[in-house]
Amino acid sequence: MKRSILAALLASAVTALAVTGPARAQTAALPESHFAVVGGGSHNYTFGAVEKPFWEKTLPEASGGRVTAELIGLSESGLKGPEIVRLMRAGALDVGMGVFAFVSGDDPTFEGVDLPGMATDFATARKMVAAYRPVLEQRMLKRHGVRLLATVPYTAQVFFCRTPVNSLADLKGRKVRTRGSNMAEYVRALGASPVTIAFAEVIPALQTGVVDCAVTGIGSGNAAKWYDVAKNLYLLPIDWSIGFYAIAERRWQKLDPAVQQFMLKEAQVLEERLWDETGREGDYALACNTGQGECRIHSQADMQATAPTEAERATLRDVATDMASRWAKRCGDECAANWSASVGQTLGVTLR
Repeated sequence: MKRSILAALLASAVTALAVTGPARAQTAALPESHFAVVGGGSHNYTFGAVEKPFWEKTLPEASGGRVTAELIGLSESGLKGPEIVRLMRAGALDVGMGVFAFVSGDDPTFEGVDLPGMATDFATARKMVAAYRPVLEQRMLKRHGVRLLATVPYTAQVFFCRTPVNSLADLKGRKVRTRGSNMAEYVRALGASPVTIAFAEVIPALQTGVVDCAVTGIGSGNAAKWYDVAKNLYLLPIDWSIGFYAIAERRWQKLDPAVQQFMLKEAQVLEERLWDETGREGDYALACNTGQGECRIHSQADMQATAPTEAERATLRDVATDMASRWAKRCGDECAANWSASVGQTLGVTLR
């Protein structure tokens, strides 16, 4: 009996060595590499839930301590966001996280990943991003000198309003805080008046009536306690604030090929975790804001929620297609063709 147990233990140990040996040897072969990383806003849920543990724990552990990173949030870095791609291209930053809407001033191609009104739910947004990713990868590398590592989603950008929105027509004439020119154009197409206000100034603006509604992520609005002054949610996702993690190409070319392959593999882990956790956050955020259903992650409130009717959704699809067509003209023929062959084909949308 003792010999059988000993034999089993020895066999087990040999099997474990056979499985882990090559992996350990591969990890040990990695040259030591360290990255300075500017991540997303540290106030966002996924910064603490995904980004921070990935860069500070997952990456070092997966590399046997050979690959490490120092992460800092966007606001703590002193940066505003639109300059992320330019800083990486100039070699002033190793790895950075940005939002495509914020950096689209550098290139209208970036807007195509998250055009307003195009993705009405999280699953569609994920399909849209997956379809457009090859276009982004090529454009970012060849035009801007940065290499896309991972895409980053946020929760649905919806309306937090002082008074109820019972129909699409109720938005007409309202002053709405927006983020970025594309979102402002979409809100204007719905008959409302877009207003540019910093995120931190939204609560007093809602309190004093400077704006009637404000658009942000359904999770971000809860985290910022907008429900204290805006008691009504209008569940019309304008977009999903799709972002990215990228690395400067000049930094990439200095990496050992083994580190490059390691980073590409781990970037997939980061991307999957970001999408999965954001999807979970969106579900809980709705429950938390309305006080109905299972509330986790955020704070429980008692907002009233309404959403567009099926008839109104048909109108919204027309508005979104018109906006996409206008964007395509600004972006150019090649840009429009790339979008139509990727996102357009995936979503069944034909530019006008």
